[in-house]
Amino acid sequence: MPGSVVPMAPEIIWFNPSNEYLADPDRMLGSINKTTAAYGMTAAYYGFHTKEQRTGVWVLAWQTLAHHQHFMGEEIYAEAMLPVMEAMVGAGHMTQALLHHRHDLMRALSSPVTQFIYITVRPRHDRGYELVPLIEKVRKELKTVPGCFGSSWGPSVEQDDVQVGVIGWRCIQDCSNAVKGQISSTVKLIHELGHVELKWATLNRHEL
Repeated sequence: MPGSVVPMAPEIIWFNPSNEYLADPDRMLGSINKTTAAYGMTAAYYGFHTKEQRTGVWVLAWQTLAHHQHFMGEEIYAEAMLPVMEAMVGAGHMTQALLHHRHDLMRALSSPVTQFIYITVRPRHDRGYELVPLIEKVRKELKTVPGCFGSSWGPSVEQDDVQVGVIGWRCIQDCSNAVKGQISSTVKLIHELGHVELKWATLNRHEL
């Protein structure tokens, strides 16, 4: 991963949406963005899990982790987050990741289908020495895969044994074809090192 470029720090939030949110997701995001844009949130995306339609997802793309941490320290933070709480029924599941290759990340989030990958390293394996080189290999392989529009990878902020990937696809079938063919050997090695969780969504961009 490029060491000299500061990665973006998107928050990826999966949640059970409230009726108020379902009635007008764009309006509820608008009230959040009105505040956060001034503090370094560069884009916001929303959608629903492709295979679990009652599960909503937000991707709040912070310019850097430092921008987000600064915002969290401001007095306005608690008030600004009220619409987030109102949009959810129960607690959501949030992962913040430090993702490199910004251009590829934005392409992935704007693709017809976006794949979210969470890899939890198994005991007695090392994320940095074993998993990260394989992820860099699969990232390069994906550049020549038909139907793949870009991928971005990096570590979870909260969990030091989790690596996160965001990949843009033309359709889920293109991904299935790649996993069975062009990237199959690398994917197999990744599965040997960690538990892999996959989620899918078609995202809409909320204009800030």
